[in-house]
Amino acid sequence: MKEIILSKELLDQVEHFSDKKLIKKNDITLLLENYFKNQKVKEFEDFIFTGKYINGLFNVLQTAGSISDFQNLEQVKRDLNNNIEKVTSLIKEITLSMNDKNKTSIEKDYLSTTKESFFNIKQLVEDLDLIKKYVNFLKRTDHTTI
Repeated sequence: MKEIILSKELLDQVEHFSDKKLIKKNDITLLLENYFKNQKVKEFEDFIFTGKYINGLFNVLQTAGSISDFQNLEQVKRDLNNNIEKVTSLIKEITLSMNDKNKTSIEKDYLSTTKESFFNIKQLVEDLDLIKKYVNFLKRTDHTTI
């Protein structure tokens, strides 16, 4: 597998590639800067993979509501809960190296047990899905800088 190099232009490139604005771009920028600063490329790739996976599970649940004989609904819900816990753990881990102001902001927006926090996570994973698609594109086309 090719090595991926994090760059600060990543989010602009994702928006250009997907032709969509990232909803949580400012927060992702804070997270990305810490991954970039600490050269944690593998952790970053795990973070965006998990986000893409969660977004897919949200889509499955949305579709399941319109299918009367949908099997495995409970399994999908369990998988969603487990992966939301994983992404929040990854957020906690990366915030350890943030300054207090940014850490408090991220914790308030994503790690509290409120409807707003859940909605923020849902928007974040939608953005992470776009980032993962872009990273996959780069890997398929022999680009290595992200």
